[in-house]
Amino acid sequence: MTPPVILPNLTQYEHLGIECEFNLADGHAHQFQDPAQQLIVRQLPSLFAESERRPLRDLEEEFRLAFYGLAGQPTAADRRRTLLCQSASQSIDLVAAFLSAQGTQVGLLRPCFDNLPGILRRRGALLRPVAEHDLTGPGLERLLGEGGLGALFVTLPNNPTGFTLTEPEFARLVQRCATAGTLLVIDWTFRFHTGCERWDQYAVLENSGVSYLCVEDTGKTWPTLDMKCSILAASEDLYGPLYELHNDLLLNVSPFVLRLVTRYLQDSAERGLEATVRWLVRENRAVLRRGLRGTVLAPAGPVATISVEWMRIGSPVLSALDVVGLLADAGVGILPGDHFHWEDPQTGSRYVRFALARDPAVFAAACARARAALVAAALPRREGAA
Repeated sequence: MTPPVILPNLTQYEHLGIECEFNLADGHAHQFQDPAQQLIVRQLPSLFAESERRPLRDLEEEFRLAFYGLAGQPTAADRRRTLLCQSASQSIDLVAAFLSAQGTQVGLLRPCFDNLPGILRRRGALLRPVAEHDLTGPGLERLLGEGGLGALFVTLPNNPTGFTLTEPEFARLVQRCATAGTLLVIDWTFRFHTGCERWDQYAVLENSGVSYLCVEDTGKTWPTLDMKCSILAASEDLYGPLYELHNDLLLNVSPFVLRLVTRYLQDSAERGLEATVRWLVRENRAVLRRGLRGTVLAPAGPVATISVEWMRIGSPVLSALDVVGLLADAGVGILPGDHFHWEDPQTGSRYVRFALARDPAVFAAACARARAALVAAALPRREGAA
C-alpha cells in the first residue's frame, strides 16, 4: 500500500481523485446526462444565441425565479435581495469578507468541508467549533447566551454527514439567533437532495427579524461540467454592505451559464426532483452499502439523502489516510475524514467520504474495485490471527 499522504486541504485530495480511474472524491455532479438532459445539450447553440440577444437582467430574474420555484421558497422569490456569483466558494468568500470586517467570533459547524474554515480564516475571522447536536439540544441556549457568538455559520444539509433540521428545529434556531442578535449564515448548497422544498425556510427567516446570509448553488445537483451559478441572499439590513463587496469582486455571471442552468432547473420542475436528481443518489448509496458490507467500512448513520456517503472505519489499525491510500492504489479516489473535523483532525481520522453523483454503471464498478481492495488488504491479518 502507498504510504499515507498528508495534504493541507481536501481540495488537494480532490485533485488526486480526478487522476484516479474512478473519481469518487469531489462532491460535484458528474453523473451522465439522462435522455431529457441530452436534449438540453443538443440545444446549446440556440441557448448561446438566445443568451446573446436577451437582456442580462431578464436572464438573471428568470434564473432566480426558476431556482426558488423549484426549491419551494416563494418568500425568497418575492424578494430581490440576492446577488449572483460564479460558484458557492465565491459566495462564501464574500460572506467571509463581511464577517471578518465585523470583528466578531464566528461559530462554525463541524464536521464540515474544510474550505469553509479555510476561507473564513484567510479573511481573518475568529472561529469557534459548533457540534451538530448543539443546534437541536439544550446546548443552543449556552451557545447563543450572553457574550456568545457574533455569527453562526451552518451547512444544511451538512456535508459530509447529511445532518439537517426539521421545520420546528430550524424555527427554534432562527428565533434564538434573532433574540441573541447573532447573524445566521446558512450554506444550502445540497438543498435539492433533501425535502427542503416542502416548507419555506425564507419565510421563517424573514418573519423572525434575524440578520441572515444564505448561500445557494446549482453545482452539487446538475451535470453541467461545473458551469454553475450561486445565489447569495441577505436580510434587508445586510444587503447594502454586501452589495458593495460584491461590486468589488464581480460584474455578472455569464449570460450563457445562466440560461443553461435555468434549463436544467426548468427540466427538474417539469419532471420532478425525484426523476432528475434523487433516484440516482439513492441507487448509488444502496450499491455502495451493499458492496462494502462486511468490510472495515460501514455507514456512519442509517439515514442520509445528500449526494455523499460518510463512512466509519471499523479497523483499529487503519486510519482515514490509510484507507484513502489503499483505495487510490486500486484506482478509486475518495476523501479522508481528517480535514472535515477542522478543529480536531484525530476525530475525523476514523471516517472517509464517498461522492455518489456518478453514472450508476461507473459507480458500481468503482464499488466492486473498492471492495476487492479492502478484502485483499484484510486477508493477511485474518490469516495471521488464525
